[in-house]
Amino acid sequence: MHVPLLVAASLAADYTSLTTCLASASVPFLVSSNRTWSAYATTFNARLPYSPGAVVLPTTPSQVAAAVVCASAHRVPVQAKSGGHSYGSFSSGGDASQRTLVVDLENFQSVAVDNVTYVAVVGGGLRLGNLALAIYAQGKRALAHGTCPSVGIGGHFTHGGYGYASRAYGLALEQIVAADVVLANGTYVRATSKEFPDVYWVRS
Repeated sequence: MHVPLLVAASLAADYTSLTTCLASASVPFLVSSNRTWSAYATTFNARLPYSPGAVVLPTTPSQVAAAVVCASAHRVPVQAKSGGHSYGSFSSGGDASQRTLVVDLENFQSVAVDNVTYVAVVGGGLRLGNLALAIYAQGKRALAHGTCPSVGIGGHFTHGGYGYASRAYGLALEQIVAADVVLANGTYVRATSKEFPDVYWVRS
């Protein structure tokens, strides 16, 4: 039971150059010595307690991009975290041997419904329950998705997203019309079936 803590300590020591880069880029982050570390680093599945090397808490897309650039420069794997409900602990890296930098999207909670096209633009850290409430409040609309309100949309939508309405309206995945994506080089793009289609179709 103490192995993950020992691994976390060794990873933190290896992260000195990366965290220096993050600090220089004014990207908020946590490491294992922070008092709130366990709240962000503890996995949903207690049987797979992988601990990331550091957790980034960006508030803007530019901070996400800066974090990815820092990680790429130091050859550190990057994992986005939406709700953190992965049974395989993939939102924490999914591999105890990897020095993963987790980008926690909890600060991206915006919801805006276009009442002409009925397309909703939502933040990657949103939970299903908050999504459902917001799109109904703004446009009296609904989306086909799962039933657990605390699950984050990031993993749920990009890995399928089956729910009660799926037989009639399809998977949550099939309702994504565009995605704002940060590429490995820090470039920020909007991927659709026509613009950056290779990035867009990776979601499925």
